[in-house]
Amino acid sequence: MTASPTEYEYLARGQFFLQQGMLQNAIDDFSAAVDLNQDLAPAYYYRGMAHRNVGNLSDAIDDYSRAIQVDQDYPVAFYARGVVHRQLGDFVRAILDYNHAIDLEPEDADFYYARGVAHASLKHYDQAISDFDQALHWNPEMPNAYYNLGIAYRDLGQRDRASEYYTKAIALRPYDPDYRYALGNLLSDLHSYAEAIAEYDEAIRLAPDFANAYYNRGIAHRNTENPFLAIADYDQALAHGLAFANLYCNRGTANADQGETCNAIRDFDQALELDPQLANAYLARGAAYRVLGEEEKAQSDFFRHSQLTQGLG
Repeated sequence: MTASPTEYEYLARGQFFLQQGMLQNAIDDFSAAVDLNQDLAPAYYYRGMAHRNVGNLSDAIDDYSRAIQVDQDYPVAFYARGVVHRQLGDFVRAILDYNHAIDLEPEDADFYYARGVAHASLKHYDQAISDFDQALHWNPEMPNAYYNLGIAYRDLGQRDRASEYYTKAIALRPYDPDYRYALGNLLSDLHSYAEAIAEYDEAIRLAPDFANAYYNRGIAHRNTENPFLAIADYDQALAHGLAFANLYCNRGTANADQGETCNAIRDFDQALELDPQLANAYLARGAAYRVLGEEEKAQSDFFRHSQLTQGLG
């Protein structure tokens, strides 16, 4: 007669299934393990991981909490529960869990990094910067920590420091399009449009369907007086699924720059269909109507722009 598996055998097989992505099989084995031993904290922890991976976040939190109840000195269980709380937008609970994880294991860079992200989500920038710095103290080769330091300093208006950290992140992970895109946005904010375009070029080379990179490169091209290239980028942004009022408004402005007045008006019409409160679209369309000699329409748009900018609805 074959002996039934022990709780540890179920645990080991569940871990194998988890690694292979066979998540329901993993959940079944971890459940069998805790049926045999209700104090087997790792089985709850790993079942929580499986639940999280299939999107059952409430069940994941329950399992991590049960693991912690069984073993209150289980730092990765606190950390994992914090990750799920952060996914759910409950940043305060996430921070509390990360605090426990750090108290138990104060040399883990991932714990500080995760707490920094939660603090940054709450705009607690001083705490976030401190946590990212601490993460880098324990792991200097952590590109996301540099990247998020760049975001924090950018949000604080310290663009030079933001650029420094984005550059460090890129040095460690040169093939991440998001890093290049972020640096491009920062350079564009600094009116360094040629340098910004170079970063957007690289982001698009790495991710050819990066719609936002096309859009922002289009803005940079227009700011360097290249409306033809701007329009091409706005077209690419639209082709890759990005469609919102300001995109059409910006393409309309670039069309107007090229003397394509009718195309510009069509773009402003589309912008206003998406957002009837977009004041700048009325102003730009009014200017286009004036070019065509349609003064009545121009005055109507100028009047609507004036109403919106004065808060008159």
